[in-house]
Amino acid sequence: MRSSFACKRLAALGQQLSAFPTTRNGLAEPNLAATWKLVPEAFLSPSSSQPASFLRHQSDQTAGTSSSWGQLKKDGVRVNPCQSPHHPAAVEGVAELEGEELCVQEAYNPDSHCFGCGHAHPDGLHLQSRRIPGVGLGRLEARISFDPKYCAFPGIINGGVLTTAMDCHGNWAAAIALMDKGCLPRPPLTMTASMQVSFRAPTPPDTQLVIRSRVLGIKENSSGGPLKATVEVEVVVVHPEQGPAGEALERVLAVGTGVYKRLGALRSM
Repeated sequence: MRSSFACKRLAALGQQLSAFPTTRNGLAEPNLAATWKLVPEAFLSPSSSQPASFLRHQSDQTAGTSSSWGQLKKDGVRVNPCQSPHHPAAVEGVAELEGEELCVQEAYNPDSHCFGCGHAHPDGLHLQSRRIPGVGLGRLEARISFDPKYCAFPGIINGGVLTTAMDCHGNWAAAIALMDKGCLPRPPLTMTASMQVSFRAPTPPDTQLVIRSRVLGIKENSSGGPLKATVEVEVVVVHPEQGPAGEALERVLAVGTGVYKRLGALRSM
């Protein structure tokens, strides 16, 4: 006889494999309203089964002012090494674009050997996260395709591998958000405190997927010690598809919420 735990796991697996939520123009289809909370720009949050703190809208905190970025530039700091038009210094007209846009990993930590996002790792996932426009902090997007060697079952990527990519992307979103908010010369070092992922559909191999992030909130340390903020980030993975009329659709594969803590140091460049 199966244990109650095993029965619950089988039921949960059945729900995951039968649920293929699709978005149209970044929002869930109407029949998914009971399952998904609709939020701007393709960010879908799990229903009330998640803690209330994970269902907040994006943080209303913003990046530093143009005068602060201008002062960094006067001090000889290259404030936009990723050459992104969406860096707050570029948006404010403080930093001019001088070359090809780089992902944040290559711009700020090219020698990293992290399996998920380190470009110096010989066999890693080599995640490339770039800034995207949008309200709030931590807006990054990465396009990634997983090798079939990471399949747990034929045609289905292992959930742990997908979570690794989501975690790395969220970690960078947190670090970039703290840099932007504080007008820092480089992103601070951040570490994952927790990562909660809801898998909504099987992840296929050899298929271009999109990972997006946004900051839900930043909590500063008020204990009087070193400033070690905690950042909550939402990360979503979608599979771009084409609808019957040729319209652009996005199938949601996974939604996660990560909590990242600042360690105090700045990432090396």
